[in-house]
Amino acid sequence: MNIDIPGVDIDIVEDLYEDDIDLYVKVARSYVTNTPALLDKLRLIEGPNVSAEALADYAVTIHSLKGTSTTVGADETRAAALNLEKLAKAGNLAGVLAENPAFLKHMEKLLGDLQVWLKQFNI
Repeated sequence: MNIDIPGVDIDIVEDLYEDDIDLYVKVARSYVTNTPALLDKLRLIEGPNVSAEALADYAVTIHSLKGTSTTVGADETRAAALNLEKLAKAGNLAGVLAENPAFLKHMEKLLGDLQVWLKQFNI
């Protein structure tokens, strides 16, 4: 496979998809399309109405993002999401608030890099 996307581990992609580039393109396209809505939910934690319930919702959302990031081979993203999930489940709001902005910035870059790569497939 000819995959050169910053933040994507080609070894993971090859293990998951072997030589099925068409399947990977579909998965990556779905990730790029659906992830922004999850990121919007993660941004809510920084709003004025932060509560224990918001932290629980954050844990569910970051868990989803952790799983979907694995499907595109974004292992660094998966690991960062796992860390945030653990913080949220532990009720560590300060930890989540401290790490969330950098994670969101990382995600925006990853999505942009995936979009650039997908353009070669007229997507």
